[in-house]
Amino acid sequence: MRHGPIQKHLLWMSLFLFACGGSDEGGGPTELAQVPRGRTVIIGDSPIPDYASLNMYMPGFDYLSNIFIYEPLYFYNAFTETDNITPWLATGHEYNDDFTEVTIHLREGVEWTDGVPYTANDIVFTIDMLKAHVPELNFSVDMEMWVEEALALDDLTVKITLTKPNPRFIFTYFTYNFGNGVPVVPKHIWESQDPTTFTNVNWEKGWPVGTGPYKLMITSEQQRIWDRTDHWWAAKTGFREMPKVERIIYVPGVEANWIQGFLNNDLDVCMAPLPSSTKTILDNNPNVSTWSGRESPYGYLDYWPISMGFNCLEPPFDDPDIRWAINYALNRQQIIDIGWQGSGDFTLLPFPDYPPLRHFTSQLDDLLEKYPVGKHDPAKTAEIMTGKGYVREDGYWSLNGEVFKLVLDIGPLFQDIIPVIIQQLRRAGFDATYRMTADNYTRMTQGTAKAYLWGNGGSVRDPFFTLRLYTSQYIKPTGEHAEHFWRWGNAGDA
Repeated sequence: MRHGPIQKHLLWMSLFLFACGGSDEGGGPTELAQVPRGRTVIIGDSPIPDYASLNMYMPGFDYLSNIFIYEPLYFYNAFTETDNITPWLATGHEYNDDFTEVTIHLREGVEWTDGVPYTANDIVFTIDMLKAHVPELNFSVDMEMWVEEALALDDLTVKITLTKPNPRFIFTYFTYNFGNGVPVVPKHIWESQDPTTFTNVNWEKGWPVGTGPYKLMITSEQQRIWDRTDHWWAAKTGFREMPKVERIIYVPGVEANWIQGFLNNDLDVCMAPLPSSTKTILDNNPNVSTWSGRESPYGYLDYWPISMGFNCLEPPFDDPDIRWAINYALNRQQIIDIGWQGSGDFTLLPFPDYPPLRHFTSQLDDLLEKYPVGKHDPAKTAEIMTGKGYVREDGYWSLNGEVFKLVLDIGPLFQDIIPVIIQQLRRAGFDATYRMTADNYTRMTQGTAKAYLWGNGGSVRDPFFTLRLYTSQYIKPTGEHAEHFWRWGNAGDA
């Protein structure tokens, strides 16, 4: 990795309300029941890419906001000093001596929301379905790479034979952490569908079907509403009590809407407001708190360290020296101090500073000294660019009369720091601009975004899950969809 990611403390707002409001309104498959405001959670969310689809294997699916219907085998908590994995749909698993086989034991009594038992056959079907649709579906490349065979030994036991030893397999793919994980689908529904086009929404048939305590009532551009069911398997078996929240409403929108929602006590939770917006909310509503309280820095240590990425197949970014030149132009502390108003921190590694990861990251000081990714040194930028034949004219580097233009594709999450980054790049001689469009994610996956800001999602326990993103298996030609779009590899990989 050629750039030290900027670590952001992601804000998770929680509003404590005591007033009750009126009923919700809106169209849906049936008339909505009356639910007290005190039993309703309203969440400000990002715009839904396709509100008419809940296909969890298509790009843009948000596992984080759908975890209450697609429950995992295990949950993981990265914030504890000791490893904390909670069995959920599974009760346990064991590997053979060389970690080429793993046997999973499922919890008895688990049911899909349509009453059909959840069994080992659903896990086997999900894995086989993904292997049959490489690379169209999320996690399809991973299942093809790692799984030789998945076999149901009985309704509650699955044996997975791996292509090579992998003691991380269950954690990496079937343990939910920070929105990551492979959702298991009901075989009795998906086996008759084309998973590359299936929307997974049908009011008459009660789709989508999951195992969680909520069912979809409305999905539209304006809102997505989930109501608590009366027959959750975990309550029926005594594994867990029914949740107190009876309705969850996701309201897609932009940050201005979230601010107004908090000021009017119409919103309970939202994700990642800018620090300036957070201060406005806190200053004007005493009922609001952040993960870490009401004082800066706000929020918790996020799992998604941000970095500047490139399509490393395309010139000039296929040249690692050019990427180093850009790296030296960045002043990370200034980006934090100005862009985030000091509410955050940066890291020189693509990993969050979680207790389980420190065992690995504490051993990398010698590498960071050898590869000074955090060094702000415009003189080194000039040295590299001059050595490549560039000359600086009218403030910008050019080669054979062509100015070095650097366009960064971004999403709204980065609008607070992007002006600082652009100014730093311009001062270092790059004709930098940015583009914030609704299709920025598509542009990254297709490779038409040659430079961009994005996060390194994955590693919260050991380095593997993030580092795998930078392996040649995910490299796709520009214009072709890449499941993981960094397009970085060693010479000859592409």
